[in-house]
Amino acid sequence: MLLLAGPLVAANVSRTVMSFVDFAMVSRLGSEAQAAVGPAGLVLWTLGAFGIGIMSLVSTFASQSLGRGRRARCAAYTWQGLYVSAILGLAMVPLAGVAEWMFRISDHPAAVMEMEIIYTRIALYSVGPMTACVALVGFFAGIHHSGIGLVAALIANLFNVAANYALIFGHFGCPAMGIAGAAWATVLSSVLQMVILLGWFLRRRYRQRFATHRALRPRWKLAAELLGRGVPAGLQFSVDIGAWTVFAIYFVGRFGEASLAANTICFRILEVSFMPASGLGQALSAAFGRAFGAGDLATARRTTRWCLLLMVAYMGSIGIAMAVFRVELPALFTDDDEVIRIAASLMILCALFQVFDALQITYNGALRGAGDTIWPAAAVIALLLVVFIGGSWATATLWPQWGAVGVWCVATGYLACVGFMLSSRYCFGPWDRMKIVGD
Repeated sequence: MLLLAGPLVAANVSRTVMSFVDFAMVSRLGSEAQAAVGPAGLVLWTLGAFGIGIMSLVSTFASQSLGRGRRARCAAYTWQGLYVSAILGLAMVPLAGVAEWMFRISDHPAAVMEMEIIYTRIALYSVGPMTACVALVGFFAGIHHSGIGLVAALIANLFNVAANYALIFGHFGCPAMGIAGAAWATVLSSVLQMVILLGWFLRRRYRQRFATHRALRPRWKLAAELLGRGVPAGLQFSVDIGAWTVFAIYFVGRFGEASLAANTICFRILEVSFMPASGLGQALSAAFGRAFGAGDLATARRTTRWCLLLMVAYMGSIGIAMAVFRVELPALFTDDDEVIRIAASLMILCALFQVFDALQITYNGALRGAGDTIWPAAAVIALLLVVFIGGSWATATLWPQWGAVGVWCVATGYLACVGFMLSSRYCFGPWDRMKIVGD
């Protein structure tokens, strides 16, 4: 489990580090840019989350195919994922108008809103390559060669830092483009990562073992199987990201620029907890899927127990650090006393939901490894709409004096509900009788 998870966790950590660097570099443009880049990034993830959620199932199909000894099917499912990624990437371009509308109806200051629109319009071009990267990383994780995704991520992230430095501030002969430069750096680094992964996918070693060069024709039956399990996961992920975007832009944003900046800082700090845990959850899906495909349910269950132990230990430790250093951590990003005061209160709530988040990441990964995506997606979406969005609206409307702390209390309760719900589905659900890859 650790050997498989190590590169995935390291890749996610590298992206977190680079995200910190990106945020710090954009912050040099001023507090308005600092307040804009968080909501703009959430809108980008919202529009791209549907495809990313679908492509996350490539790992499940590849690992179960490997467990059943059907190596060529691993590559065939990956190619179908790449074709779907291309279609979704093209469909993103017209959605720039939707993103602009979302910001125009918000209550953000005019200067912040204009920066949000500029960033999102450009960064939407990264959705197609980003989605293709998820499919290719899923292939390598599914066949238990997860280190390749780490190499590609490191190269792309280092390039992203250099591109940010050049395009934001105008170095190496490039024009100073400000926040637009940060968006173009995101696009270029996504394309570079996709090219690296695709080149590795077509190397001789994988052509011989998995027939990656012969499995490239469209196969509608395999695409339908991938979409049948992937669309619910995509809907769950997109509604999840969309709900957090609405939460940040409308429910937190209505309390002013200081609350919005504090919320963005908390999201950046939470990445230290969530991104490595997400890598461990991806590894669990791949390990669980291979054991499940081979019919070894005892190993699948044992792997889940170990993953949960590691997840709770790590995220619980991060939660303790958030509570103890609730003032010092936000102060790394800003010297605004009001922003630090609000962020310190939010950090207490972030610390409280770490163990519940560990539960939902672990059991969501296990259920996806088995191909159980429909019921969890329906249940999570219902909780998002009723508990998270409905509760946040009621709190912000009826008790506005609580400010951002009030709506974050609702977010903490929502994550606790999701953790318990997915735990129950894993313990009592019918995942052990499912079959998504035939003999």
